[in-house]
Amino acid sequence: MLFILYCLKLALSLQMDFKDKFMKVSILVPVYNVEKYFARCLETLFSQTYSDIEYVFVNDCTPDKSMHVLQEVLGKYPSRTNSVKIIENKKNLGIAIVRNILLENATGEYVLFVDSDDWIETNAIEKFVRKALESNADIVGCDYIEEYADKQLVFKQSYPSDHIEAMKAMTLLRIKGVLWKLFIRREIIVHNDLYFVPEVQFGEDYIFCCKLFYYAKSFSCVNEALYHYVQYNPNNYSSTNMDLRINSFSSAINIVESFYREKGVYDVLETELLQRKFLSKSSYVLDAKKRNIKAWASYFPESNGAWRGLNYSWPNRLRFLLAEMVVKLFY
Repeated sequence: MLFILYCLKLALSLQMDFKDKFMKVSILVPVYNVEKYFARCLETLFSQTYSDIEYVFVNDCTPDKSMHVLQEVLGKYPSRTNSVKIIENKKNLGIAIVRNILLENATGEYVLFVDSDDWIETNAIEKFVRKALESNADIVGCDYIEEYADKQLVFKQSYPSDHIEAMKAMTLLRIKGVLWKLFIRREIIVHNDLYFVPEVQFGEDYIFCCKLFYYAKSFSCVNEALYHYVQYNPNNYSSTNMDLRINSFSSAINIVESFYREKGVYDVLETELLQRKFLSKSSYVLDAKKRNIKAWASYFPESNGAWRGLNYSWPNRLRFLLAEMVVKLFY
């Protein structure tokens, strides 16, 4: 009986301690062409179990009624109204600049990016805050779910405690190189003047994350799927053709490589970066409908043999070997 009372007292004290240590959190949301999906996203944001949240939205001249949806859903949550900032762009600026505007308007101790066609669990912020307080981590990640029209895929994420190993994991994308599942101490971003590169419209997340993982010194993870990543919206920022994606992502990788060299860490990350280069162009060999060996040869030729250190099936390893032979014979 005494033991039960002790446990209840301890649980109550921990709960009170958590409430005493509330921190302000900024949720950052770019808005563009998401009218069909936005309401679900907003419902999960405004119904969070955690109270001290600042919401920042940037309307990047969306051509649909997404902003009407925002006002309609917000009307159902009057307690959240004073916590909402809405910035209206006068012209479409693209996702990189929009994310910079979001960061400029954030005031929370931690920030979380949420794409406006995705959604999060209603207790996500509470769980992020608890983990951040427990671990004092600069970055807290989580597992996530990819949402398709006919299925869901759950992806587990592991964040190494060792700084170099965490950087290797991000470089090679063993940790998915996107912002929307990272709960980030804003001071890391502000102190190191981190921003998104406007010239890169695909891969801007990767550049930012690689730099972020260099500056951050402590990492933790909520081992639950808190984020739902929608894969069936054809109108969002990330929907674009393969050639454009590969070309843009190659620019992102070059920027990351220059950053690593500048900071003196390239040597310890060289293998992972070489493999990342290879992975960025592998679709030109593996995608039967868009196979283009000449294009494959033109991107990062120094990485052509990197498939040997990656976990490919034997049929795919044979395809890469044949591609190498074709390049040597004809290009």
